[in-house]
Amino acid sequence: VWLAAAGLLQDSTAFAWLSAPRLVSPTAGSVRLGLAAEQPKTASSGLGATTCALSLALGASLAALGARRQSRSKTRLFAARLHGSQQTRSPLVNWYCYEADIPLEMRDPRPSPHPFGQVPCLVDDGGVEIFESGAILLYLMDKYGGINTPEDRAKYTKWVVFANATLESVCFGHKMSGAEIAKPGRTMDKLEEILSNSEYLVDNTFSVADVAVCSYLNYVPVFFGGQNMSRRPNVAAYMKRCASRPAFAKAFGEGHAKSVMTKITG
Repeated sequence: VWLAAAGLLQDSTAFAWLSAPRLVSPTAGSVRLGLAAEQPKTASSGLGATTCALSLALGASLAALGARRQSRSKTRLFAARLHGSQQTRSPLVNWYCYEADIPLEMRDPRPSPHPFGQVPCLVDDGGVEIFESGAILLYLMDKYGGINTPEDRAKYTKWVVFANATLESVCFGHKMSGAEIAKPGRTMDKLEEILSNSEYLVDNTFSVADVAVCSYLNYVPVFFGGQNMSRRPNVAAYMKRCASRPAFAKAFGEGHAKSVMTKITG
């Protein structure tokens, strides 16, 4: 009765169960319900058996209640907070979150918890703070992507790092013209070859790898105007394929998506 009054037993079934004689199996932290077995009864053995059964039942019930509460707390999702703006690389993060249905709250770019005051910067529960768009994408992939082994993770991380370390200089490098994506060059030649055999970069399925790589490619027509991609028809098709995804337009804006579709030719 005092358990019910204290709120530890929250339904009548649990209370009725504790009130009745039962066979208790404490294995694996669970309680098996059943009818009481017929036993020879003595005054001392009957009282001891009843006390033991009630003690085990009480312990198991409290353990089960605690496990249910802990399970509910683990499955409850709290949105991470992204400090950013449309004019920065924040839309890369938004795009991935929209595609993967990841809860995200937008916060003002200033003040930013970034050590240098920049954006994007992601804040999550447990004191987590991440800056640099690529690092944020990898964190969200680890937390929500369902990838459980280093081998699986490597298929995606290499492309995210490639986008930040190599592709950025191709897209925004020489004289800040953006023309390098259309000119002969080892990096873009290899990307053209890869995309001749697959619509997307990893297992022919859209992923965080495409978010990282195609975000940089699709900035070029917005910042630098039209590009003749006749040398790179597969890259051009890839850019338009990604820009046509509803989540891309939602993250970057309809105008951005339209620029890719109309200014990339060839």
